[in-house]
Amino acid sequence: MLHQTLIVVEIRQAEDENGWAVYEATGRVCIICPCGLNTDWTTTSDGAREYREHGPLAGRPIRHYPETAEAQAVLNGMLDEITGSGPES
Repeated sequence: MLHQTLIVVEIRQAEDENGWAVYEATGRVCIICPCGLNTDWTTTSDGAREYREHGPLAGRPIRHYPETAEAQAVLNGMLDEITGSGPES
């Protein structure tokens, strides 16, 4: 079975600032994989646990979508939990 797990970060548009679009993370993620895994929207902590429990992490790149600074910040916050060194491990 092919496993290429993806963390989809929920991003929403916030109120514009001085005419500039502003985006923010909602604190929810969805973990999906071609094998059929789909967690639906869940908290980042539960998403990190699901990602970690989906199979061996060795050699598996941690990918996320969208590729924005807001999504990267959410992923950075999840990394300790995903790798098993965070508070949930």
